[in-house]
Amino acid sequence: MKSFYISPASITPLRLLKWVAIGFVFWIGFLILSPFSHYLPPDFDYGFLSNKADYFYRSGYFIGFYLHIAGAPIGLFIGGLQMSRTLRMQYPRVHRIAGGVYVIAVLFAAAPGGFIMSMKAFGGWSTTLCFGILAAATWWSTYIGWRAGRGGDFQQHRIWMLRSYVLLLSAVFLRLGHFALRTIGLTPELTYQFAAWISWVIPLIVLEFALGIYSLPAQRRGDRSS
Repeated sequence: MKSFYISPASITPLRLLKWVAIGFVFWIGFLILSPFSHYLPPDFDYGFLSNKADYFYRSGYFIGFYLHIAGAPIGLFIGGLQMSRTLRMQYPRVHRIAGGVYVIAVLFAAAPGGFIMSMKAFGGWSTTLCFGILAAATWWSTYIGWRAGRGGDFQQHRIWMLRSYVLLLSAVFLRLGHFALRTIGLTPELTYQFAAWISWVIPLIVLEFALGIYSLPAQRRGDRSS
């Protein structure tokens, strides 16, 4: 029977930093989940739903809302676990099953729900455009990553699923960015607009930069062997 034991020598600073970051994401995720008692049934006098009573049911917003809050937390937590190299290498069947749950949660709930919600996003056309693009990009990157995995192209599978998860993490970065931007004295609407765009554009740029750096040694090895 396989063991999850990890020797102290294998715990590198980079690996430790990765798990600290994932732990932080999980903690923020639990904070995001904490108001769920106000969502079922919807409490229009509390927090996120406080200004949505007029159109919550009439516009169909409730469909996107409940799809999103059902799928996004599942994707957030499972996606974090999928970052485990031990899980991928020693327990590939568990990795595949968890990945399947992640794909279903994103493609059929989190991303389409987010797209519906974007139509009524606070902040006007800027945040509607922002969250609409985010939802579409999250859906597409997840789908391409799933297709690559099914086709056996595991390098592209890894790259696209990393993009998918970074885009899904926008829920975490949005709250952190909004908290930080509130201190500089912008109007609430402008603060939210900036936080919305920053929540996924900057993390995606950082990821693409990291992927570019990571690919350079492999390219150089290929050049030397040719």
